[in-house]
Amino acid sequence: MARPEEVRGIFTSIAGGYDRFNDVASLGIDRLWRREAVRRAALFDGARVLDLAAGTGDLSLLLARQEKAALVVSSDFTQAMLARAQVKARAHAGPTTVSFALADAQRLPFGDQAFDVATVAFGVRNLSDRAAGFAEALRVLKPGGRLVILELTRPQRAIIRGAYGFYRRQVLPLLGRLIAGEREAYDYLDRSIEAFPLPTELARELEAAGFAKVEHVTLTLGTVAIHVAQKASAPG
Repeated sequence: MARPEEVRGIFTSIAGGYDRFNDVASLGIDRLWRREAVRRAALFDGARVLDLAAGTGDLSLLLARQEKAALVVSSDFTQAMLARAQVKARAHAGPTTVSFALADAQRLPFGDQAFDVATVAFGVRNLSDRAAGFAEALRVLKPGGRLVILELTRPQRAIIRGAYGFYRRQVLPLLGRLIAGEREAYDYLDRSIEAFPLPTELARELEAAGFAKVEHVTLTLGTVAIHVAQKASAPG
């Protein structure tokens, strides 16, 4: 796992081409993945939402556009990515307040039980200490609150796994060089996917962190997984 300063450096270097790369590399399907993550977040009127590792803010703004949450806090530990999110948020005109926080998901600057929902899209792979990140998410959620994780994973069917592995190792770095002028950063993407736990393993990690009712679903031939985990309600 790369050190936090290395991850920050990688995402600082690709911030300018990040959105375009995602559109091209996923053929636009990443938008459907985010919509499904938002649906599973089960927002309700007046909810307070924390979007962790928010990057350029696509999921944060999609959450805000549902016009259910009273507040969406878009947080990331890379200033260059967060700056992109702030520019995009200027077009937001709905009733949901969108604010921004430069914050490390493993050491959050928020009080206990501050949020009803926490989300993270394509960011858990970059945590140097997932257990710390999950513990922080659990801490800032209210009893009964939900954590929704959208993350790339590895297909389990051999033929799909082989084709996807070729795409990750050969095509993505080439696209990264052509679109963002960065091949090394997208070599890191492949390594981070390969090292990341499979969905069932990640579910066990969430349970070990103290979450209850952990569920997951895979999408797009098993290349992406969404996990939903709940903080137990207060007794009584």
